[in-house]
Amino acid sequence: MSDGARLLFPLWQIDPQEYRAICAHLGLKPKMPIYDRLSSYLARAPFRFPRPTGFSLSLARLRLTRFHIARLDVATKLFLAQHPVRHVLNGVIALHECEGEGYREMSATPTGRAALLDMVGWGLGYAWRLALTVPWLGWQLLGYTAAMPFRREPELAGRRILITGVNRGLGKDLMLHCLENGAEVLGTVRNAHAEETIKAWLPAEAPVTLLIADLSKPDALATALNNAQIAPESLDAAILNAGVKYDGESVLSLTNFRDTFQVNLFSAAEFASWLCRPAANEAHAKRFPLAQGSPGPDLAEAAIKGARGSRAGASIALVLVSSMGRWHGMHSVCGYNASKAALSIWGESLDMELRQSGDRHFAVTIVEPGIFESGMSRYTPLTRFLFVSRREVARRIVSGALSGKAAIRPPFWFALITWAVCLGGRDLRYRLFTRAKPGGNRR
Repeated sequence: MSDGARLLFPLWQIDPQEYRAICAHLGLKPKMPIYDRLSSYLARAPFRFPRPTGFSLSLARLRLTRFHIARLDVATKLFLAQHPVRHVLNGVIALHECEGEGYREMSATPTGRAALLDMVGWGLGYAWRLALTVPWLGWQLLGYTAAMPFRREPELAGRRILITGVNRGLGKDLMLHCLENGAEVLGTVRNAHAEETIKAWLPAEAPVTLLIADLSKPDALATALNNAQIAPESLDAAILNAGVKYDGESVLSLTNFRDTFQVNLFSAAEFASWLCRPAANEAHAKRFPLAQGSPGPDLAEAAIKGARGSRAGASIALVLVSSMGRWHGMHSVCGYNASKAALSIWGESLDMELRQSGDRHFAVTIVEPGIFESGMSRYTPLTRFLFVSRREVARRIVSGALSGKAAIRPPFWFALITWAVCLGGRDLRYRLFTRAKPGGNRR
């Protein structure tokens, strides 16, 4: 099993280091075949057990160190029987019991006087763990309560979310976050090979519909949605994440430059035109209810209601994933930064037009993340220092977009650094960026 599959759903999955820490806590010898079976079991857990919420959710996001495992072992036994960590611990115990050496480790018990001493030691140990756990749990609750006014965690259960580029990178993390939190995902991939890879990787229970759409082709996304009979009004959100970056290519490489703008900008505009068309038809029906050929006001109103479906009055979140690089130029990326600048400004322009027309069917969110680990990011001492968690970026995008934020720039400190560099002038940017990123191919 690959590392990516092992870490499928972050709230439920554990990595090998966390598995070894759990085995040390339980007095077991870690075995990677058992870890693989545990990972397969936990991959289906989000679709079989209730999702943690509130304070329980904040505990599920903790890194499983030896200290945290000991505290959560006690807390989940006493208060949170359905917590993901309880399922992880129970799974480790059950799988080791089914294995010969693991069973001998767990069934080994002292006899005679040693048994009495062992019971006394266990009782004292449990009392000590409980004495540590209660104040620790209180401290965690205090921190959770203090952060509540700033926390936005929209309910995703039952929502239908379109995400482009789900076969890797940020798109994959966006898909996993939505699935883990109960959403249905429509995911796009570029070709049939990527589609088969994702299908083999995801659990069978995952509510995912995959569509093949090569965004370098005009109207590919709208065509794929129409062929799959996906109605615009059936979506709760659309996260246009897919992008292309020709690293090492000059801005004078015109073929790749055009492809960059087609994927990063024009495919978004084409999708927005498809998405907004039912609302435009509705506005026309309201304005001209008795136009020639119109079925009359009653039937026109019925058609409007039918287009809206059961989501009448709800707005669709249109999320455009741009980049903090849109604030400055960058050599040898074939116009990537320029395409993201155009995407951000085009998205703001679309939002202005929708507001001016009074159209509240859509809420436009522009995402400009900092540097995170992806196939588009080059490893240097500087970028390794600046990298942010891709999973945290995915969580911020989804929660921010569905709560109606107009702009999301995770993390904000990276945005402040970027703006400061931009104010420093072109010569500063040249010296800084050429040092961080060596020159590429030139024409």
